[in-house]
Amino acid sequence: FEIGKVMSAKKTKIFLHLLGPAVFIYILTQIDFGFLKEKLLKVNIYFLILSVVFIAVQIALRGLKWRTLLTGLGINLNKSDAINLYWLGTFIGTATPGRLGELVKVYFLKEKGYDAFRSFFSVFFDRLTDVLTLLFLGFFIFLFFIKGIGSYIIIVGLLSVLFLIFVFFLLDNRSFLHKRFSKLVEKLFSIDLEKYNKFSFLKLWQGIKGLKKTQIIIFFIYLIFSWLFYFASRYMISLALELELSFLEVSMISVLTAVATMLPISMAGIGTRDAAVIYLFGLFSLNKETALLFSLLILSLELLAISFGLIPYLKESRLVNQAKKEE
Repeated sequence: FEIGKVMSAKKTKIFLHLLGPAVFIYILTQIDFGFLKEKLLKVNIYFLILSVVFIAVQIALRGLKWRTLLTGLGINLNKSDAINLYWLGTFIGTATPGRLGELVKVYFLKEKGYDAFRSFFSVFFDRLTDVLTLLFLGFFIFLFFIKGIGSYIIIVGLLSVLFLIFVFFLLDNRSFLHKRFSKLVEKLFSIDLEKYNKFSFLKLWQGIKGLKKTQIIIFFIYLIFSWLFYFASRYMISLALELELSFLEVSMISVLTAVATMLPISMAGIGTRDAAVIYLFGLFSLNKETALLFSLLILSLELLAISFGLIPYLKESRLVNQAKKEE
């Protein structure tokens, strides 16, 4: 019976991971490649270069945002190391469904001698703020701007509530989910959770309130500007394609697309992002070929900027291996 459950879970996992690529392949069968090629040849390279620069700035700002949280938790990294580790996490996270690979930051912080649980909490809370920001913006857009798909308001609202309930049970020590998750974390990162066995949602909130006001202000400044550069990078792609979309419209499309790519059914958002962009572009009377090109340019430019995360990965791996040899 147990073997059957394991096999069933594995089949479900494989199915979910193949769903995104399957959607992408289906989209390709519906595309006029002649028109796509014609559109591609007219792309303004200057705006694409600016987009890559803005993506890089966005990643750096998010790294500094994460550093602010680390400082509040007593983990003192200089700005350069924080940005490098964040870039590394983004690099590996892109290749994993749901960006779970970002947890690699916990591993490298632990190898540097920092408390593993605090490191994990910093990554989790940093990711949580981004997810909540996306859900809030997505709900706001559905509610006030794109009224033609107002029926999705209920869906987004329910997803937001379910996500918050999930987080509550994940962090509350009384829940079964917390116990199973704790065992998984201990196994993956060798984290001693014994002294945190009374960790609960209330203590999480107390920890957040324990941050200094200046740290909170700086955290939100980095949060706001990182999202502005995120939207700006996509607006540059819109300008490169000469689309008649305003900055606000591109931002709305970007938010809703990002919500779709949060689903753990593909790597780098392949399939899910493309389908979301095609649907949203349709609301602005833009064809699916233009939408697919916009989506593919986002993927290509993000991979180009994120690939620089390979540099800190090689550096950190070398330092860790060197430290282990010395031991």
